[in-house]
Amino acid sequence: MKVSVITPYYQGREYLDRYCGMMEQNRSRLEPGDELEVLLINDSPWEKVVLPGGERFSWIRILENEKNRGIHASRVAGLACALGESVLFLDQDDELAPEAIRRMIGEAKSHPGSVIVSNAVLEQEKTKELWYRTPYHKRQIGNLKTYLTVGIQIISPGQCLIPKERVPELWTRRICKKNGADDYLLWLLLLQEKVPFVFLDAPLYIHKYTAKNLSADTKVTDASAYEFLDMLKEEQAMPEKSIRTLRRMLRYKDAFRNGSGAGKLRESLKNPDLFAANVIFKLRSRTPYGFNRGC
Repeated sequence: MKVSVITPYYQGREYLDRYCGMMEQNRSRLEPGDELEVLLINDSPWEKVVLPGGERFSWIRILENEKNRGIHASRVAGLACALGESVLFLDQDDELAPEAIRRMIGEAKSHPGSVIVSNAVLEQEKTKELWYRTPYHKRQIGNLKTYLTVGIQIISPGQCLIPKERVPELWTRRICKKNGADDYLLWLLLLQEKVPFVFLDAPLYIHKYTAKNLSADTKVTDASAYEFLDMLKEEQAMPEKSIRTLRRMLRYKDAFRNGSGAGKLRESLKNPDLFAANVIFKLRSRTPYGFNRGC
């Protein structure tokens, strides 16, 4: 199997040494007959991408956007040039274990046509924790209802190996102009099309969660989600009821983050179904996620 790793690059010179070394480690651990293709999409075209080590990393392809186009457009540009049967969208500052691609390929061969989702480590400034800790939480990666009532269940597409042929046409055609939630849109469309999600219970992906991450800014990700909600309605890509539920969940989470105690109680009484879904999720997943974040 050939896998294409697609990475939007934006003024990421500080990450290049580690990124290239990480890809080299994964490439060297592949089983005979498997291949790794790496595409860096330069979304800061005013800054030339210079890979370390001269010819050592000549197998990494660099694609140039003609101008800054954003994360979603850069991912789609890479997808259009990818030669792999499966793709993995990796951010420039994230990390994969040295055996990650090999392990994901093995799982993909056992579950053809499925999205493979590995366990992940969430690394913050002072803490490092395994993300999926309970059987219940691991099952939610493929539960569309949870995405609508609680929020996104995958930290990053960097922990996912996706069959290229399964990437929805709508996701490649309607580009989110606002960065932050194009991955949420991708999961919703895949789940709506009933593509299976298979959990690989190994922490192969490390997400560096810092103030620099777009995903750390709920206002940014919410704005991106509201943008794709309008698009989903326009394209009739999901049932109207699902779109209304997701929009209501985002508003509920925003009110919960910013409201007083009385305000949180009032919003919960107005949305008892969302309140119940988030209580159950928080108790059964044993994570800090719930109530405060939707995407």
